[in-house]
Amino acid sequence: MTDPVVRVTNHGSIPVCIAHDPNWDDQVLFINGRAAQQTRCLTTGTNAHLGIRLDGDQAPEENLMGVIFADAKDFDGGKAGFYQSTIGHDRETGLLSVTDEFKFGTPSLKYSITDQTNASLDLTFVDE
Repeated sequence: MTDPVVRVTNHGSIPVCIAHDPNWDDQVLFINGRAAQQTRCLTTGTNAHLGIRLDGDQAPEENLMGVIFADAKDFDGGKAGFYQSTIGHDRETGLLSVTDEFKFGTPSLKYSITDQTNASLDLTFVDE
């Protein structure tokens, strides 16, 4: 199976911050090909590619990667709203999708999913 790629684009008026979900401590999240060591924020009009590296013959699954999308870097204990998201393969379609999500606080940004394949998807963030 091909490593999944999530293209994130920010069309909102505030930064969208991307972080590795600490509940997924056995996963290495890559942002633009580099292991995410800290939260990365995308300013308006910018984008990034997120992914993980899979074992060579890993079957498609519903829970591939955990990612946090927040209004600000201080989402953990701060006042920023955020989405704690799981990305994986939709059971019905087999396409890469957000398969689980918890919303904390009141995120100022919302996202839409476009251009899905079994190995990639686009998430576009806009103002709520």
